[in-house]
Amino acid sequence: MECKEKENRQTVIPIFCYVDPSHVRYQSDSFAEAFAKQASRYKDDVEGMQGWRNALTAAANLKGYDIRDG
Repeated sequence: MECKEKENRQTVIPIFCYVDPSHVRYQSDSFAEAFAKQASRYKDDVEGMQGWRNALTAAANLKGYDIRDG
């Protein structure tokens, strides 16, 4: 997401495989559990984890492909 927003202007196309994009957007349901485990490993890097949260929310807000639809 940093490369998309800064000088690189790269294209980001999110692909959600076996997860609902809204679960990524709001870090809820099964995605919340996985994210909490990751956060516990990096509990000393609060700023970094917030950066991940923001990037995942931004990615989930983009148009992309939901593999569950086939």
